[in-house]
Amino acid sequence: MQRLNSLLYFLAFVLFLFAGAEATRTKDRIYAQIEGTAACFRRLNGTHQFGCSSRRTGNVGVLQLLKEPADVTWLTKEAPDDTYMAIVHSNMFNEQTLRALKDSPKVGGVVLLRSDTEENNLASYSPEDSCPNRYSGLSSFEKQLCSDSKPWNPKGSSLLQVDWGFPIFYVHSDTSIKNITDCYVKHNSEREGMTTRSLCAMEMQAFMIAAKDSETCFRRSNMINNLNPMRFCDPMGDRNVWATLFARDASEQEKSVIVLAARLDTTSMFEGEAPGAVSTVAGLVTALATYSLLSEMKTELSPARSGGNVMLMLFNGEAYDYIGSSRLVYDMSNGMFPPKWSNVPSLNISKIRMMIELNQLSQINQSTGAVAPMYLHKTLDNPDIAKFIQSMKSQQADLNLNLLDSTATSIPPVSLQSFVKADANFPGVAITDYDQSFTNKFYHSVLDDVKLLKFKYSNGTAPPSDSIQAYLANLSTALGRSIYELIAQKPYTGTTKVEPTQVSLLLISSFLFRTSNQFYRDFHRKSF
Repeated sequence: MQRLNSLLYFLAFVLFLFAGAEATRTKDRIYAQIEGTAACFRRLNGTHQFGCSSRRTGNVGVLQLLKEPADVTWLTKEAPDDTYMAIVHSNMFNEQTLRALKDSPKVGGVVLLRSDTEENNLASYSPEDSCPNRYSGLSSFEKQLCSDSKPWNPKGSSLLQVDWGFPIFYVHSDTSIKNITDCYVKHNSEREGMTTRSLCAMEMQAFMIAAKDSETCFRRSNMINNLNPMRFCDPMGDRNVWATLFARDASEQEKSVIVLAARLDTTSMFEGEAPGAVSTVAGLVTALATYSLLSEMKTELSPARSGGNVMLMLFNGEAYDYIGSSRLVYDMSNGMFPPKWSNVPSLNISKIRMMIELNQLSQINQSTGAVAPMYLHKTLDNPDIAKFIQSMKSQQADLNLNLLDSTATSIPPVSLQSFVKADANFPGVAITDYDQSFTNKFYHSVLDDVKLLKFKYSNGTAPPSDSIQAYLANLSTALGRSIYELIAQKPYTGTTKVEPTQVSLLLISSFLFRTSNQFYRDFHRKSF
């Protein structure tokens, strides 16, 4: 009996292996894996859930390419099948199309096809709110910040804040785009007889579990259940990065600090596909180049720096409710920054002499194609801010800069808002490429890429004088020298400056290019 049982187990195991092998071969004949994709993720805030998710078992539907609005009408009102996967190119990936698809029970998912090599022919596309972070920044009554009639982001469609109810994928691989398109043309392009022949279909799996809103989700995740623990959500955000020009010890505790700030993060509808060239990278690179310049001036500053210290602060999580800057303000207000274990004296918000923030920088106006000015937004009038602005403007002719005082009567949606929210008299300046509304028409989208910066690769030689590298190098030079004058309390008479080649290296290494991009691989092959 024991021997018979063993034999049965053995036969069952062999049959299982054969069945599995046969199933794999059949699957490979039916399915083709789509490579080079990014999914729209589900996220939560304090009141809602938004973003995308498939069913637990995935969504399946017939491919339907939408080339014009008439195709959308046919799909949502006349199409004979129960479920479709809408395939669109970037010209049809807009608010009108997506909301029409969302309202139709026939749509099981959406796929955006856009090659890495494809030129951007869209006039605008921003899935962000017209008033970014409108519920977490300063009250509109305090600074008359933003309204739907006078928005900071006039091209914003708020698609990031929609709960779609189906998966949305971004496909950027040329091979995958061709496979999808060929399958559609061969089997689905003729609408006649669709109910009587085999059609090309797609399965999309991007199941995202969540629970109503952030508070509910964390409460359910923290419930003690040893039998079947379940995690419904993870917190957003990451770590801020900071450094000081001079080490802070007990003797430094009472000295003021000038904060040079930029943001580290950006976002888009698709996880891992948020280039943030204008919205993030240009400002980040300028801050790093400026701090590097100040490090070279450190020897000159050391003997007499009555103006205090310099802190480089890079905020992480600003795209969603100013997570990074608001946490820093909270920690400063409670004596927890830097953390106790660091053995560095705590820094209170009252010890910040001034904050200089770099946000959304570009050289070319996207509407006119002309060289765009930089605008200086100030939180209030005080001697330090006036001295800083005067120093910056005094250098602009020599450095080919165009710096203007903003005419806006409110603080733009930048990290400074977190500090002014805590202290109405907080001194700060934000340097941006816009005055009263964004010039970036692709803010927080997959199209906010290197092409918007008009980046010109110089192959190891000095970039042209009209390049974005040269412009940001000049801006960094002016910033470094102006901060030097605030710290040293005297004019800068040296010649130290930021070189455009240094900015080129920073731009290329700051993820402007996907690591699979041929240009990126060629550059690193030549450089290392």
